[in-house]
Amino acid sequence: MTDCKAFFGLDDKFFEERNCIHTASEISGQPAIWNRLCEVLLSKKREIENFANSFGGFHNVRIILTGAGSSAFVGEALAGFAAKSAGVKCEAIHTTDIVSAPETVLFKDIPTLLVSFARSGNSPESMGAVEYARKMVKNLYEVAIVCDAASKLYKITSESEKGFILLMPDGSNDKGFAMTASVTCMLLAGFALFNHERIDDIVKDIKLLSENVASGSLNMSETALKLAKKPFDRAVFLASGAFKGLAHEGSLKMMELTNGEVNASFDSAAGFRHGPKTVIKDKTLSLHFISSDAFTAKYDADLLKEVFSEKNKNIVIAVCGDNAAADVKNIADGEVVVTPFEGYGFAAGICAGINGLVFFQTLAMHKSLELAMPTDNPSPGGQVNRVVKGVTVYPI
Repeated sequence: MTDCKAFFGLDDKFFEERNCIHTASEISGQPAIWNRLCEVLLSKKREIENFANSFGGFHNVRIILTGAGSSAFVGEALAGFAAKSAGVKCEAIHTTDIVSAPETVLFKDIPTLLVSFARSGNSPESMGAVEYARKMVKNLYEVAIVCDAASKLYKITSESEKGFILLMPDGSNDKGFAMTASVTCMLLAGFALFNHERIDDIVKDIKLLSENVASGSLNMSETALKLAKKPFDRAVFLASGAFKGLAHEGSLKMMELTNGEVNASFDSAAGFRHGPKTVIKDKTLSLHFISSDAFTAKYDADLLKEVFSEKNKNIVIAVCGDNAAADVKNIADGEVVVTPFEGYGFAAGICAGINGLVFFQTLAMHKSLELAMPTDNPSPGGQVNRVVKGVTVYPI
C-alpha cells in the first residue's frame, strides 16, 4: 500500500475511513508504477520492432485505437501525440461504436492494426470489437495494451498469429472504481509503441516525470483541495490538440468520483465558443489546460482571456507548464496551476499532459471527499460499475 501522506499530506487512515484508500493509493502510486513501466518498455524494444516490421511499419496500415470509457480516451489523446511525434495517423474509435455499427468503421480490404486499451480486459465491447474485426477485416493485426494478464482480452490476443501484447506493470490494474494509474500507464506505453526507435529517450523522460510528480505532489494536492472546497456543481475541461483527450478523461473522473453531483463536460478551446460556452453559470468551474505546443497554446490562451474577462461568480483555473506560466498568470490573475515542463526531451508533450491529468485525478478525488462520497465505490447502488454490466454483444 502506498504511503498517501507523502503524496497528499494525509495518511492512509484518513482515506481508509472515507472508503477512498484504493483511489488515493492508485493516484499516489503512479510515479513508482511508471518506473516499473520503464523496465517493461526497455525489455520489449526488439519485440515491438519485429512486430511493426511484420506489416511494413505503422505507416503501412490503417490504425484504430480503441477501448471503452477511459480506455477510449487514452486512444483519443494518443492519436494526437502519435501524429506529432511519429507522423503516424491513428483513428480513435471507441469499442462501443465498433460493436454498435461495425460496417461504418471496419472495412474488409484495408489492412488494419487494431490497438485495444483495457484495464480489466473483460468488458463485453472489448471482446466484441476484436471478434467483429476478425470477421470483417481480411488482413488484421492486433495489439492489446492491457493491465490484467488473466483477462479475456489478453487471452484472445495471445492466440492470434498477428497479435502483440504489452502487459502493464503490477499495480496498474486499479482496484478503485475510477481508472487512474491504468490510464497513464497505457498512454505512455502506446506512445512508446509508435516511437519504439526512441524508447531509450522516452524512458529518460518518464523517469523525470516520475520525479516531478512525486516532488510536486504535496503542493498539487493542497491546490486541488482548496479548489474542491469551492461551491461548483458544473465543471468543464477545456484543451486543444492531444490534450483534448486528457480533458475528456478529466471530465469523466470528476463525474465518476462525484457520482454525477458535479456535471462535467469537455471541449476544445476553439470549439467552446460555438454553443457549449452556455454551460458557464455561477457555480461552474472551467479548467483551461494550456497546450505544451506554443502554437496550439495561443488558442487556449485566447479562450482563457475571454472567459476570465467575463468572469462573475464562476471559477476559472488554468493548468500549464512552467514554460508558459508567466504569460498565463498575467491573463488569469494568478489562478494558475503550474506543472514542470522544462528538462524533458523527446516525450515532453505527453509528460506535460500526464502531469496535468494527475492534477485532474487529484481534484476529482478531493471533490468526491468534500461531497462525502464513498470514493472507491461512488455508485453503491450499482447503476454504474467498475466493469460494465448488462451489455449484449450481438452475433454478426
